[in-house]
Amino acid sequence: MENITKNSLQVIGKNVKTARLMRGFSQETLAEKLDKSINFVSLLENGKTGFSIQTIINLCSALGVDANFIFEGVIVPPSTTTDSYIAKSLSLFSETDRGIVESLITYILNSKT
Repeated sequence: MENITKNSLQVIGKNVKTARLMRGFSQETLAEKLDKSINFVSLLENGKTGFSIQTIINLCSALGVDANFIFEGVIVPPSTTTDSYIAKSLSLFSETDRGIVESLITYILNSKT
């Protein structure tokens, strides 16, 4: 059971870090939004600490993601499609990054014709 918990914390930590980086937040910025220490954010992202339900809610709010993003790889939803994953990922991108992705899609589509 301890290994499952440790692995779960590491996966959740990786997901938090991914969302933080996609938002362009530093650990310090996220810590401020959570009213936690930078050390806590570091421990969380490295899977070295647990957290409360309220912290999960605060993380989702601060990072602009839903709990599915935080728990991806720990809890497998009944059905996940590639399209929904792409849509959720795009929602985390900055306007500039979304423009880059749109240009890339346009390029790929145009190269097929």
